[in-house]
Amino acid sequence: MRTIQHRERTLVIERVFDAPRELVYSTWTDAEHIDQWWGPTGVTTRTIERNFTVGGSWIYAMSWPGSDGEKQVESKYDEIVPGEKIVWTESIPGDASNVVNITIMFEDQGGETKLTILMLHRSVEQKDMNEQGGMLNGYNMVLDGFTTYLSENTSS
Repeated sequence: MRTIQHRERTLVIERVFDAPRELVYSTWTDAEHIDQWWGPTGVTTRTIERNFTVGGSWIYAMSWPGSDGEKQVESKYDEIVPGEKIVWTESIPGDASNVVNITIMFEDQGGETKLTILMLHRSVEQKDMNEQGGMLNGYNMVLDGFTTYLSENTSS
């Protein structure tokens, strides 16, 4: 069992995929795939800029059905360990109050892959606000879309 630092400020999701780690990692990180599955159910994602390197960024816009506008999100990659871990800092442009550190870990589990998402917030209040606002639900929908995309568009 992994020890989670700052548990009181961290939201955690774990999911196991019926695919090898290399396939899960490449599907998660390849620019060709990400706009096809990223975002909550029904949301369309459009990558504006992506430089998948440490210090690089991923800027994307999400649009909801029936909405005229988009919500832009900026992520700066802080650490990348190929096949194992990605760490980024996520923010909404113009909203310095809700910066979140996201860690994604990929672990072999006998032909399957365990993916763990740690969402570290700056305060307990921020974590509680995001949890009540649906952050866990949104990320679980992202993982649902990823699961469907992985099974329909890749071969293990």
